[in-house]
Amino acid sequence: MDRRNKNILIATGVLLALLIIGSLFWYFSKNPAVVVTPPTFPGVAGPYIRSGEEEPAEEEPEFVPGSGAPLPRLYELHKVPVAGVGFFEAGQKADRAVSARYIERGLGHIFETPLATYVETRISNETHHGLAEALWGNGGKSVVIRFVGDNDGGAVIKSSILNLGDTIFSFARSTSTTPVSEFVRIEEVFLPDYIPFLATAEGGADKLFYLENGISASAGHIASFKNVADISKIFSSSFTEWLPQFPSQKLVTVTSKPSANVPGYLYFIDPKTKSLTKVLGGMPGLTTLTSHDGKFVLYSATQGNAPKLSLYDTDKKVSRELPLQTLSEKCAWGFKNTAIAYCAVPQTIPKGTYPDEWYQGTASFSDTMWVIDAATGRTQKVMTPSDYSAPSLDIINPTLSSDDYYLLFMNKVSGTPWVYRTVEVIPPWVEPIAPKAAPKKR
Repeated sequence: MDRRNKNILIATGVLLALLIIGSLFWYFSKNPAVVVTPPTFPGVAGPYIRSGEEEPAEEEPEFVPGSGAPLPRLYELHKVPVAGVGFFEAGQKADRAVSARYIERGLGHIFETPLATYVETRISNETHHGLAEALWGNGGKSVVIRFVGDNDGGAVIKSSILNLGDTIFSFARSTSTTPVSEFVRIEEVFLPDYIPFLATAEGGADKLFYLENGISASAGHIASFKNVADISKIFSSSFTEWLPQFPSQKLVTVTSKPSANVPGYLYFIDPKTKSLTKVLGGMPGLTTLTSHDGKFVLYSATQGNAPKLSLYDTDKKVSRELPLQTLSEKCAWGFKNTAIAYCAVPQTIPKGTYPDEWYQGTASFSDTMWVIDAATGRTQKVMTPSDYSAPSLDIINPTLSSDDYYLLFMNKVSGTPWVYRTVEVIPPWVEPIAPKAAPKKR
C-alpha cells in the first residue's frame, strides 16, 4: 500500500471514530442513564431509604447566643460545673431585665447571662478555688460561698459572703488601654467557721439565716449580707441536725436531716417573736418546702422505699397526697402566684433506699417538670427535657423569678446551670394572679 492510500485510510478511520463518539453523546444526552439503588434489607442499617419513607430531616443548627435566632425554651447556660445559680433583676416594667448569675465551682469566677439574649459575660476575675456550694441572695447582689479550708492543720467548713457592687473596668495585660471586660466590684465578708447549714432569704431580702452547733446544742442566727456582725439569735435546740429554709422575711423553717429509717420533723420559726411551732412530724425520710406566704408545705416521706410527695395546708391543718413520687427539694414555689409550684419528677425511680441513696450520689434520676396548683391539688406535666433535645436532667436547686416566668436549676449529674421559660406552658386551669379590675362607671 502506497503512502497516499495509507493516509486516506487513517483519515477515514479517524472520521468514523468521531462520528461514532458524536452519535453516542447525542443518544445518552437525550436518554439519561437509569441509576439503580442497591436494595435495602430489613434489620440492616444503611444510608438507603425504604419505600414509602421520607428522607431524614436535617439536624437543626446549634443555637448561637446573640445570633438573633429564637431563644430555646430549655437552655444550658454554662458548660462548666457551678456551685450555685440565682436571679439578678433590675429595672421596672418595660425597662425590667432578668439575668442569671452563677459562680464556677473550680475557679470561682462569676458569670451573668441576660435571659432576653442568653449572651454570657464574665463579671468577676477573682479566684476562689474548690467551691462546694454557693447560695445567692440579696436580689442577686450577694452570694455565700462555702468550701473546705484549713484551720490549725485541720479541715474546716468555711463560709464567706461576696457582695457584688458597681461595674468597674478591667484592662488586658498589654500596652493597649482599651478595656476588654467589665467586672463588678466585690467586697468579701467572712462568716464564722464550722457553719453546718445556712439559708438565704428568698424574694431578694438582705438577710440570711445560719446555724452554729455546739457540743450538744444548736443555735440559729439571722444576719444581713452587709453586716454579719449585727446578728440576732432566734433559735436554739438540743438537736443539731437541722436543715433551714428562709421562705420570706417573716418565716424561717427548720427540718430534721432526713433519712429513710428516721422519723422527721418540721418547725416554723417567727423571726420577730422567736416563737417555735411544730408543723409536721413522725414521718420517715421527711423533706419539706414551704411556700413564700407560709400557707402550704410540699413534703415528701418514704413510702415503700420511694419518696411520696404530699401537700399540707397550714391554715386548715390537713394533708393531701399528690400523684407524684419526688423529693420536695426538687420543687420551687412561685412568687407572683404563691399557690403554684414547679416540681421535677423522676420518670422512673431505681430500687433503693430514699432519700439516702440520692444524697449519697449512688442513685440519680431523669426528671420531667410538673406544675402543682396547691389551691386545688391539680398536677400537670409541662416539660420533658428530651422534647427539647436536652440530655437527661437530675434537677436540683430550682428557683423561680419574681414573675414566675423563668425557672433556674442545676443538673446534679453535670453540675451545670439551666434555664426553662415557663410562660407559654402555664396550664389554663391556673387562675390569673391579679386580674384587671373593671373600669369604674362615671
